[in-house]
Amino acid sequence: MGSGNGSSALLDPRAARQALSAARGMEKVDLLLSAPDPEALVQSIPPHDLYLAVLEVGPEDAADVVALASPEQFRHFVDLGAWPRRDEGPDPRAVLRWLHLAREGGGHSDRARERYLEKLALLDAEMRSLVLGRAMRVHDLQEEEEPPVADPGRTFRTPEGRYLVEFLPEGGEFGTLKQLLDDLYSEDVLGTTRLLESLRWDMPTELEEVARRWRDGRLRDLGFPDLEEALAFYARPARPSSSPSPSPSTSLAPRPPPDSLLESSVSRLQGEARDRAEEGLIYALNAALVASGTSMDEPEDVRAALADARATLSLGLETLSGGAPDRAAAALAERPIREIFQAGLVDPYRLQSRARRIAQSARLPQAQNVTLLDPPLSDVVDALQRKRPVWPDPSAPRSRRALASLAEVSAADRLLDEAESVVVLLRALGLSPAELGPRAEAAGVAPTALRASDAVRALALQRLRGQTELALGAQAGPLPEGFARALDEVLRTARPEPGEADPSLAVPRLRDQVLKSSG
Repeated sequence: MGSGNGSSALLDPRAARQALSAARGMEKVDLLLSAPDPEALVQSIPPHDLYLAVLEVGPEDAADVVALASPEQFRHFVDLGAWPRRDEGPDPRAVLRWLHLAREGGGHSDRARERYLEKLALLDAEMRSLVLGRAMRVHDLQEEEEPPVADPGRTFRTPEGRYLVEFLPEGGEFGTLKQLLDDLYSEDVLGTTRLLESLRWDMPTELEEVARRWRDGRLRDLGFPDLEEALAFYARPARPSSSPSPSPSTSLAPRPPPDSLLESSVSRLQGEARDRAEEGLIYALNAALVASGTSMDEPEDVRAALADARATLSLGLETLSGGAPDRAAAALAERPIREIFQAGLVDPYRLQSRARRIAQSARLPQAQNVTLLDPPLSDVVDALQRKRPVWPDPSAPRSRRALASLAEVSAADRLLDEAESVVVLLRALGLSPAELGPRAEAAGVAPTALRASDAVRALALQRLRGQTELALGAQAGPLPEGFARALDEVLRTARPEPGEADPSLAVPRLRDQVLKSSG
């Protein structure tokens, strides 16, 4: 372990959290296990922070950490990792997987077994009943001496001889299930016997409802809002009153990049102000997870949802502060976290409205979703008009993420300006969607296959060849001599109606796309 993560620093809970957050992949496990007292360090981490660390590494690769976790931390793992969807009950196989990791990850010492049994005991009784009830069928041998079973090799006769437990094939791995029953019996014979008897009569829906109430209450205690409150973070806000951007001559502190404005703001706070800010950030991030319906056992989904929430918070701080670090820190300390989050949605929602208007104006009558726009304009419009506006990630063009800075907002506005100009240009050339729709249908061109560059290319070829029909369905091939000159002449003839956008904004990119697609 590097000197920056020395054992003395990790004795401080905040330093431990910061070091764990900064570590990547298996570094997180190494950080925790190399401490002088790994169990104490692991159990000092807030349950949700520890869960996210385990999820990033992968639960199987972090089995040692799972085994060292406190019963309360482990129950949080199950609360998140074993409930795949908001409208579904717990997944028994997922619960069994967590129990298996807790049992096997700690080795076979007496202390390891004690930790595991403490975890098992703290699981809600309803959860234990749900897991076992969906994984097995309980036969009372006093009622039927030789009950019919599908596979005698997947059965368990209880120590007191009262029941024969038949493990169902879809319930989970036989060895794990049998080990779980052995563990329960080794700790409490009478209680486990009663548990098996209850499985014959309890209604799963009632057990699930009670288990859900226990789980939801614990999550609220840990800063997870209910769905209604989480969705309120994404309510369409009014434009906030923002501080004016400081001029270069008056701003003494250099502005951090947008992606570090949030971190910079937190680092400028001290004491109670920082504690309140961090608590607010956790609440906002949890609200994003709840509102998005993210499956909490999918690392990539969780990581993307948290990154988008942090991007929105950064944009909100930049909107409120003009990008000045001191003002951003003051906003984080003084304003409600939901107000900051919603400040980061003002421009994305404005862009969303623009994108939806553009999409409607750039769509053939017979098309449902696809527009005539060429990439990247089509990608930008599609991403911004979604329920939660996003932005094509320049570093990964196929990925979409939340807008994170005012610079990205400005870039999005410029691209939407260009998209509007494409629509105006097509209309000025007699190639509006309403005019192209019947022509594309007559030519057998699917509405999803026609792009603005195709229509402009066909018009340039028509004029160059003196044809009367617009050949929309013609295959792309070598361009005839004089095509570039004809294309330029077509683009110069576009004259917009008064009050419309300037079509010349669309010309440079569209010209290049026509020539490249025809080359």
